[in-house]
Amino acid sequence: MSALTVVVAVSVVMMTLALLASLALLLKNGEDTTRAVLADKVFYTMIAIFVTWTFINPTSISYEIPLLAGLLGLLTTVSLARILSKGRR
Repeated sequence: MSALTVVVAVSVVMMTLALLASLALLLKNGEDTTRAVLADKVFYTMIAIFVTWTFINPTSISYEIPLLAGLLGLLTTVSLARILSKGRR
């Protein structure tokens, strides 16, 4: 087992714990604004786990998925902000 594998494994475990903590807070909290922020955090944490996983398990679409997710994540963040502000600018 190489040092990179150990570092990636520890990183994935830490990000998974952060993801689970965010999901628990998401289910516990009732405010719309907090839920919107936590939903974005969960989404980007899942993408970070995928990118970290691809360091030791290369795939043919290793970097296309994060690029597409970044674009879609930006659109969902903006649309959620518009919904929360009820369309006000």
